[in-house]
Amino acid sequence: MAPTSTRQANERLVLDSAFFVAFELAHEGLKSGLHEVSCLNCTQYRVLVKLAAAEPEAIAQKDLGLILDLKPNVVTHAVNTLEDAGFAQRVAAPGRRGSAVRVLEAGIAHIERANTAIIAQLYRLFPTQTAPFRSILEAAVMAGATIEPPLSREMSRKFFASRALASFEVLRRRMEHALAESCDGATFSECRVLQRLGEVGHPMRIVDVARELKLTSATAVRATDRLAARGWVERMSSPDDRKAVYVVTTDAGERMQQIVLAGVDRVATKYLWSRLTPEKCADIARAGHVVMADLQRREEAERLSSLGKLRPLER
Repeated sequence: MAPTSTRQANERLVLDSAFFVAFELAHEGLKSGLHEVSCLNCTQYRVLVKLAAAEPEAIAQKDLGLILDLKPNVVTHAVNTLEDAGFAQRVAAPGRRGSAVRVLEAGIAHIERANTAIIAQLYRLFPTQTAPFRSILEAAVMAGATIEPPLSREMSRKFFASRALASFEVLRRRMEHALAESCDGATFSECRVLQRLGEVGHPMRIVDVARELKLTSATAVRATDRLAARGWVERMSSPDDRKAVYVVTTDAGERMQQIVLAGVDRVATKYLWSRLTPEKCADIARAGHVVMADLQRREEAERLSSLGKLRPLER
């Protein structure tokens, strides 16, 4: 029998709502690891990491925007912040108009401290003593290397966690952009709600949408309100539970669900399925379900633990 082609194998891979739960948890976790020790936001930190990758060479400020897909004003603000913090320095760009930017020793030291905190957070999210989590982590780091390739092999080895954070930022921004472009400006949260409703195929309580997608109640309500205003979902009530608000997709919403799925698939094909081995693709595709199972296990353990703390009410 002829071996299955990569395209045929990848056609079965889907980034479902469980994947995006895991993705968002990891993204927020990595950012929290950075914020524990750094005064920089993720964009500023991405610029610093890219400058460190080019050490000892400087990078023209204009080129930073092209390399990182950032607007000129965003790059200018980031470089200003890095200069004020003593992490980078503008220098003359020989033979070119404008300035170049190079990393300073304090910037390298800052990345080293931040990378340690990010690694600690990464391991809290993905307990690597278990094989499924270890393979998912390896696949995520490999995917990151293909999305935003390092400028040097040494950089790849030294600051892989920082680069993983940068890659998460890139993948999320491109997913948001692709979905907004094809879904009439809909937000990432709106698209995730539509995706989940399409998976279950029946009305859901808004509180359950929030719980299953790990959204705050306010975010879930805002997303469903906007979807209802677009005519893509309809809110419903139940005579058996007057406090609960249900949401169900309309015919227009069902058509938009297909557009959401197609948009997700295009981004996944471009940045994941076409760049990774079939084994790593499978690890990425099942990441959400592995993480969700672990989350449910932890939540149940916490629930049982809290039951053990119950005490009789005083009369």
